[in-house]
Amino acid sequence: MFRLFKQKVSWWFLVIGIIVAAGAVWQATRFTYDVEMESVVETGEERLTLYTGALESVLNRMENLPYVMAHNDAVARLLIHQDNLEQLNRDLESLNYWAGTKFLYVMDAVGEVVASSTWRDPVKLIGKNYAFRPYFTAAKEGQQGHYFAIGLETNQPGLYMSHGIYREGRFLGVVVVKANLDPLIDDWREGGETVLISDANGVIILSSRAEWAFKTLTPLDAGKRELIRSERQYSNQSLEQAPLQIGKNLEEGGRLVRAAGQSYLMISQLNPQLDWTLSYFAPLKQVHQRTQAVTTIGTILALLILALGMYIRERYQKKLSRKKLKEAETIKEVNLRLQEKVEEHRRTEQALRDAQAELVQSSKLAALGQMAAGIVHELNQPISAMRTYAASGRLLLDRKESDKVHETFASVERITDHMASITAQLKTFAYKAPKLRKPVVVQECIDGALAMTGPLLSEAGVSLHKQIPDEPVVVSGDRGRIEQVLVNLIRNAVDAMRECENRDLNIQILAHEQEAEIIIEDSGTGIVEKNLEELFNPFFTTKEVGEGLGLGLSISYRIVTDLGGTIHAMNNPGLGARFIAQLPLLRVEETDEKVKQ
Repeated sequence: MFRLFKQKVSWWFLVIGIIVAAGAVWQATRFTYDVEMESVVETGEERLTLYTGALESVLNRMENLPYVMAHNDAVARLLIHQDNLEQLNRDLESLNYWAGTKFLYVMDAVGEVVASSTWRDPVKLIGKNYAFRPYFTAAKEGQQGHYFAIGLETNQPGLYMSHGIYREGRFLGVVVVKANLDPLIDDWREGGETVLISDANGVIILSSRAEWAFKTLTPLDAGKRELIRSERQYSNQSLEQAPLQIGKNLEEGGRLVRAAGQSYLMISQLNPQLDWTLSYFAPLKQVHQRTQAVTTIGTILALLILALGMYIRERYQKKLSRKKLKEAETIKEVNLRLQEKVEEHRRTEQALRDAQAELVQSSKLAALGQMAAGIVHELNQPISAMRTYAASGRLLLDRKESDKVHETFASVERITDHMASITAQLKTFAYKAPKLRKPVVVQECIDGALAMTGPLLSEAGVSLHKQIPDEPVVVSGDRGRIEQVLVNLIRNAVDAMRECENRDLNIQILAHEQEAEIIIEDSGTGIVEKNLEELFNPFFTTKEVGEGLGLGLSISYRIVTDLGGTIHAMNNPGLGARFIAQLPLLRVEETDEKVKQ
């Protein structure tokens, strides 16, 4: 016992050591990951702030240009009097150069370009109508227009900023500035960093990676695609989804993204004025490398601890095995014999219990009771002797007195042979009741029981009263076993009324929602209160010696419980006793189904 305890302790120390080491590795890995991620988030937010500031600087520098041009008298004069076009084109060309924009142009009230800084270029804008563009509609409604699109004539992307031209409350046209954001992309690429800007629909309009331009972060639905097509916003671009795997949001901030086999933390910030989202991709390669390094080192340490523990345990096991080998040869044969005898005794005991529980035939009950009583008396003494020999054998084993141990087990063998001869007679009573339950009509069971006990009732002068419904009451069980219970209860009732002047036997059937009740009442002397709890115990009887063995109610109790029911007894308020057996009730549909089966 002590050795077994030591072995278990060594195993527990090994397991605990592994758990502690694994926990330490996990904690170290998690701590490293958290620290590195915090650093990445902090650095990413700083870079994002820097790029956001650069974008806002460019936008602020060009934001007022459409407003100033809209209030220029030369622009209004062109729209009102249709003169000075050549001079205005030159002025727009010069302003475009110094402002660093892509181009500027003036549209009349119907959206047609009447003057442009590109008047010298081969691709002419003058005469083109862009009234369908949202920036024209916004300016016409008195709003500042902002719209990113690919030019229909130049096929160059850019941000269109517009402002309406009004004189004396009259709408004359729109001034449009196409901002040049290419320097922003150049700065991103020179820094070797991954940055992009996406619009409200998730379309990437600016990116340090040229292959991502005019692709989407998430798939576009049909409605958004139709709107973009009608506005001709991105010309003939297919707007496929970018090769990005966007993961979950992190508590630290940002979202995990995989692109081109690399992991990034995408940190984003919204520009509410343009409804753009600027996203910075912070690489996570260093995070993974450092986390992997900590995990590898920790795993190596854990494996070393495991190997050391297994080495120590192996040495201990070898030492213990050598010691046990000597003892095993001595007690192997003894244990084998003891095990056989114990198993034989167990089978004998099980045979006795099965015989007592399952023999319900009335013709064998008396013989079974007498035989069981005798066997119990005969087995008490050998069992006591076996206990004494078992204790002596254990003591002799501890003392290593092998010769005396053999003598002890020889005595046990003789005792068990004697016990086997006592119980062998029970085999003739080993009737096994069927376990299959079928639909049984309770009225038919009562008729069968009364047919068997009719002569007894007539001889005893018993008046029979039945309260039985016309509708069949069907339960799940075995008709023969239920009739056996009823026969036992009727016989007990007759015996209880033999000394009474009035002998009335009442049998009643009640059908409830889930169970059926069979009630048997007599007009006898009733049951002594203290005997109610022992009434269903085997061999309990209040009859004279030789008149009963006390097995009838015990067997009835076993049958009812085997069928999933209950049985109990009580005294009537007046005279006599009442026995109530409750059995599971079958509904009509269940009865039909079982009959079909």
